[in-house]
Amino acid sequence: MSYENTEVPVSRSQEGIRKLIMSRKGGKVAFISDPPSEGFHAEVLIEGLPYQIRVMGQCRPAPESKPRMYRGRKLYEKETTDKARELFRQTEERRIWRVIFYHLKSVFEAADSGVMEFRELMLPYMVTRNGKTIAESIIPQLESVIAGSSIRLLGSGK
Repeated sequence: MSYENTEVPVSRSQEGIRKLIMSRKGGKVAFISDPPSEGFHAEVLIEGLPYQIRVMGQCRPAPESKPRMYRGRKLYEKETTDKARELFRQTEERRIWRVIFYHLKSVFEAADSGVMEFRELMLPYMVTRNGKTIAESIIPQLESVIAGSSIRLLGSGK
């Protein structure tokens, strides 16, 4: 899995995100930590108009501790388990922030190079009036919309 062993501190990834946004005339960056979610909310200018975007990632839950068996008796090591869970949480946070940083960097690079249009790349993360991102609004309906019109989505081929 990507970035699983990163040692890059969360603060460094967040600073990289802030610099990416500010270097492209963005502003009002807020970092969000709402376990198990980590991410940011920012304002970016697209063709002179301000758009709100929110990018969030989900940390994996710490694996359940399995009791060890010793001479037919279950042994629990609470202190070790608590320390392991905390280390796992910290590792996950570093991983999530590094992935978000590189994802945002790739979006800006694709747009800056003219290969793809920035609004298309950021569409899922744009925040609507109701406070949800476009992805949050569409994903619950996605399966039924696609299931009912898969042939029409491909077009006539003309």
